[in-house]
Amino acid sequence: MSPSEVDEQPHGLGPTRAKVLGLLEGTTQPVTVSEVANELDLHKNAARFHLDALVEAGFAHRAPIPTGSQGRPPQGYMATSEAPSVTSTHLLELTQLLLRHFVATSPDAIAVAEDAGREWGDSVAGRDTPPDQVLDELTSSLADRGFGVVRENSTLRFIRCPFRSAIPPEQLPLVCAIHRGFIEGFVRASQRDMPVGQLKVGKRICTVQIS
Repeated sequence: MSPSEVDEQPHGLGPTRAKVLGLLEGTTQPVTVSEVANELDLHKNAARFHLDALVEAGFAHRAPIPTGSQGRPPQGYMATSEAPSVTSTHLLELTQLLLRHFVATSPDAIAVAEDAGREWGDSVAGRDTPPDQVLDELTSSLADRGFGVVRENSTLRFIRCPFRSAIPPEQLPLVCAIHRGFIEGFVRASQRDMPVGQLKVGKRICTVQIS
């Protein structure tokens, strides 16, 4: 979701601050004050004000930006795992409705959810992505969809899920199955000989191994 698509939600943030947080949640790298200001057409002082407020609230943290050179690296900002999702309510309600009426009623709901996820991942994957860039592309694609993803070699750690606090607990296994299918469909479409392991769902952090 792009920052322009962020609606004002009951997360306690005003529209501008929600857009700033939405920008942070849509990236896998620290974002500078200048980048936020340019992306959202804000004055640098205003961008810094909202970023610092998000840090104070625990929704963002400051992180060094690697430069590959000596000296103190510049500081950027990233969303934390405590950051609220700034998704659109009507989309979440539609997701719940579709899960309840078209997936959960299936005799093998998990398999149906994974199949749907594979088709989704296949539809957004790049067919010409070099093998050594597939996981980076996957990570970026997941970040675009609001996930906080940390890549550790061939393991992806999900430190933030936009659905965990927004979907009823009984529907979360279906959502996880869809996203596991998304990963598999994305990888298969980009690089067919990279097996995707099971998505290990934790209380706060989920992991998946991609060989």
